Amino acid sequence: MFLVPGLIGVVASLAAALLLVATQRFHGHLSLDDQAGVQKLHLTPTPRIGGVALLVGAVTGGFWLPVEAQSLWWTLCLAAIPAFASGFAEDVTKRVGVKWRLLATIFAGFLFCELTGYRIASVDIPGADWLLSFPLFSILFTAVAIGGIANAVNIIDGVNGLASGTAIIVLSGFAVVAGQVGDLALLGCILLAISALFGFFLMNFPVGRIFLGDAGAYSAGFVLAVIAVALPARNPDLSPLIGLLALAYPVVETMVSIIRRMSREGTNPGQPDRLHLHSLVYRSRARRLAQQLGVPHMRNPMTSLILWSLSLLSSALMVLSSHSSALVLLGLAGVAAFYLVAYRRVALLGPLFDRRSPEATSGA
Repeated sequence: MFLVPGLIGVVASLAAALLLVATQRFHGHLSLDDQAGVQKLHLTPTPRIGGVALLVGAVTGGFWLPVEAQSLWWTLCLAAIPAFASGFAEDVTKRVGVKWRLLATIFAGFLFCELTGYRIASVDIPGADWLLSFPLFSILFTAVAIGGIANAVNIIDGVNGLASGTAIIVLSGFAVVAGQVGDLALLGCILLAISALFGFFLMNFPVGRIFLGDAGAYSAGFVLAVIAVALPARNPDLSPLIGLLALAYPVVETMVSIIRRMSREGTNPGQPDRLHLHSLVYRSRARRLAQQLGVPHMRNPMTSLILWSLSLLSSALMVLSSHSSALVLLGLAGVAAFYLVAYRRVALLGPLFDRRSPEATSGA
């Protein structure tokens, strides 16, 4: 039932990515990602409009979805337009500020709430549930949460395959839960989203011939966020917190980044740096692993291989605890603790490896 739209989504997305790479000499003056920026881990100018490939895969595959899934899919695509548009504008102009992109993704979340009627109405926490019982507060909270997740996925988009691979892993967990509760319409949407991402992924990992860019990262994050809201909203037996657990890695990364930047003099929460977990792993663990395997030039994708473990862990815990908010919160605490321990260890190792290997960072 979902095989045909999935295959079409993969092929269309991959074909679009191949075409964008092959024609970059025509659009490169707008689409190429330069190497300026403290957070950059690649040396070769690379197209950063992979969001276009996701769009082509999503739209093309959508026409082949079963009727019960098409309505929901096109609604999600319509709501995603502000997130995609603001990201694409930044990809080609480099002039759209972080604040405006955040507002655009929050507005996309508001559209999702209004078009579908789905919102976070409960989190199984006394006091918070009382506030969420007011529709206006609930809608605003949901919109901000969706915008926050979209931006969190953009934050982890720093090495080949990390953001797209993380999205595929988390969506796969959502697909398992949707299948368990028999929500076939939402399952079809999730599988098509995976397909559109996978077509792009084949051109982004292990060698980054094309990047997600802001349009791709925001769109992927938006889809993750709205699925996280819609799944428990459509299936009340599920914990409303399952999305928070499944998305624990990008959420915790974002919170740690905000706290780190606010606590450092002369920085602000929107200012990029080289202290994300993926940046530190790239300079330490991934470098050592790549050297041990005799492929030092592959430490960029090695970073993703290491960090996917966080999303695999959180998604597996989400599937196992999807009906219990208490277990979900326990799993969230465990993933957060694992992240913080890992961050501390690689933060200590990073400077050591930088001193030992002063060469410029490689990647792409």
